[in-house]
Amino acid sequence: MSTIIKTYMGIFILLLSVFTMAGVMSASIDANNARDFHASVVAEIEDSNFAPSVINACKTQAADAGYELLINDSSIVKDEDGKTTLMEVILKYKYHVDFLGVISTQQIRAFAR
Repeated sequence: MSTIIKTYMGIFILLLSVFTMAGVMSASIDANNARDFHASVVAEIEDSNFAPSVINACKTQAADAGYELLINDSSIVKDEDGKTTLMEVILKYKYHVDFLGVISTQQIRAFAR
């Protein structure tokens, strides 16, 4: 009888571990996708020389992908001609592990130069 209980407890713990690790791996993949998206947005903004139309298009793409893209206005640096040379780009995304019920908002920050 004790063998049956030990077997079922082992199976239960194994399944608990499998579902937890699957949730953590899924959240890790989502975070990696957010990092890749953020890097591509920063590169696109830099390549366009900080064009407002490109920034607005990136914000729309981010909203479509489920992210929130912010440009920190206090971080914008302009040269003597009034052209933007530096700005902080912030991407907010949800980090969630459904099986554990963990949901948090994370940020990725970088400077476009």
